[in-house]
Formats: sequence, C-alpha cells, structure tokens
Amino acid sequence: MSKRWLVMTEAEALSFAGDHRQILSVDDVTYVVGATAMIIIIDGSDPRQASVVQNFDRLVLREPFPEPAHQRLVSALQIIGFARVDGGYALMGELRKISSRSRALEVGNKPYPHNIRPTLVSVELAFAERLPFDLLDQVRPTRQEPLPSLDWLHTLARDPITALADFVADWYADVPPVADKATSDHALPDPLLAFYRVAAGRSEVLGQFNRIYPADELDPDPRGLVLFGSENQGGFYMLIDPGEADPTVHYDGLEAEREREPLSSFLLQFLLCETGFSSPFTGYAVVTPQQAEHFVEPLQPVPLRPMRWTGDPTRHYVAPGLVVTTTTRDDTIEVYVGARHRCALRTLRYPGFRWDQFDG
Repeated sequence: MSKRWLVMTEAEALSFAGDHRQILSVDDVTYVVGATAMIIIIDGSDPRQASVVQNFDRLVLREPFPEPAHQRLVSALQIIGFARVDGGYALMGELRKISSRSRALEVGNKPYPHNIRPTLVSVELAFAERLPFDLLDQVRPTRQEPLPSLDWLHTLARDPITALADFVADWYADVPPVADKATSDHALPDPLLAFYRVAAGRSEVLGQFNRIYPADELDPDPRGLVLFGSENQGGFYMLIDPGEADPTVHYDGLEAEREREPLSSFLLQFLLCETGFSSPFTGYAVVTPQQAEHFVEPLQPVPLRPMRWTGDPTRHYVAPGLVVTTTTRDDTIEVYVGARHRCALRTLRYPGFRWDQFDG
C-alpha cells in the first residue's frame, strides 16, 4: 500500500472497505465490513485485557465479535488495520489471521448442542509488514509505571532464599500474597518449604512454562529422591534428596545430570527463567555471541553459576523491572526477555538489533 503509515481522515480510511459498508463498534474496536475488505479500527490505548496492538507484528482482538465481523475473520477476504490517533486514522497495513480461540456453549458442564457454533473469544492477526517503532508508539502508547527494584540482588550472595522472597514480593506486587503452610507426606528441605511460602497465592511462581509441583503432589522415586518439578511437556524431571539441607538438583531425562547451584539458588534461577518465557511482556532473538555480549553490557549479571538448562551455559541479567536470559545453542545465543510492565522493555530498542518477537 503506497499510503502506508499515513494518517488519514475518517472518509479516507473507510474507503478502503469499498461499497455497502456496515460499521460495527464494540468497546474499543470498530469493524467496517465492506464489499472490498474489512477494516479494523482500534483506539490508541494499551489495556492488557482489551483488543490491542500487541507488538510490531501482532494485533490481538478479543470478544465480543459482531456476527458480520466474525464471518469475515474466518474467511479469506482482505483485512486492513487502522488505529485512531491524534489527527485522524493511522494506516497499519494488511493483516492475516494466524490463530484464534473459541469457547463452546456448555450445558451441565458439557458442550451442547454440537451444531451450535462456538463463541469466538480471541483472534490474533499478523501485520504484513512490521510496524516501525515510531508508528507503534502512536498506535499503542506505552504507560510509564513504577518498576520492580533490584534490591534483592544485594542479598543474593549471603541469603538466596531471602533474595528470592524479596524478588517475588516486588515483581508480583500486584498479586496479593496468601498465608499458607505447605503440607506434604514427605520431609522437605528448608529451601523448598520457603519457596512454597513465597508462592502461596501466586500460582505463577510455581511456573507456567516449566513447573514446580505443589507440596501435596510430591512423590519419591525408587532411589529415595523426591520428584519436585518437570519440563512443560514432560521432557525431563527435577529431583532432590530430601535428606540434605540444601540438596543438589538432579535431572531425569536430560543430558545434563545435575545443576551447578544447590536448590536454594536454583529456585531463583528457575523463576528467572520463567519470567523470561512467561511474563505478560516478552522478547526473543537469536544472535551471535558478539551481539549477545553487547546486548547485556548495560545490564546487571545475576551472580550465580550458569544453569545447564535450557542450554549450557544459561545466564541471567537484570535491570529494574526486567529479566534477561541468555542460553547457548551451538554457535548462537538465544536471548529471552520478560517484564510485567511494557515500559521496562523500551530500553531494549537497540538500533539495528533484530528481534524475532518483542513486546516493547
């Protein structure tokens, strides 16, 4: 489209839909269904649970969907994105559907009847071309918010469990803690019991990518070890000797047999990995070792020995409100970043750096 990135009048924007237009407004989205194309117009805002420009190559729409818009979203007809901005309508370009999620009608906890179409819950669309950051900032402004601090880092060397508790309290400050005493049929080492106290009421701490099992789900294996967690698809399991005060973390199903750090420090490393993989706002890139070295230079390294998973070595770096994980894959480095506030990622807009996925 030759007019890409221009800010247009309403009449100019609507003309892209062609004749016989239906204009359907729902919450912060307007669907314009015409003979030529369907136009999607979003407000320039950034609520987490509303339809939004997620990043430079994704637009996420959420229910409700008017029936004519629903029909177009499941068809192969052209879809064009606009955003309301100061001065008019910014053209974001053509979109293609890449995924959707639906919810079946349920009666008595069972989908019923089978001939009724499920309710469309969300649709993810990709831009034909990535939005440049200056346009992205127009169509998806980023709120400045107070960021979690790095105070926990100063405690880590002498008391990793206190450091973990301080990290969780600050990072998940928006999730109220719950007083809870973990119960198990097995004697457990103090670091794991402390981890359960920290995680009480905050299920994310137990992991969304990989998982630490709740205390009442722990089982011993034939060697007398306790299986306390696993990879998200069951590719490997994590075990400890419950008789040790701060045990070594063993792997079952992974080439690496054990981790370098004991359980007390490993639990923090586990959580730092989870923030990079599963936070509300993330980024991912594959870079050379030289690019990785330049990337992490402004960040604070976490002073623990590298993990052996996901690749050896796997290291962590932090900044206020930001966790970065780097992992070695043959001759390349995978970079994962995570934040609970989008504004924390803005510092990572390095000139010339090529992100595969980036929410900042």
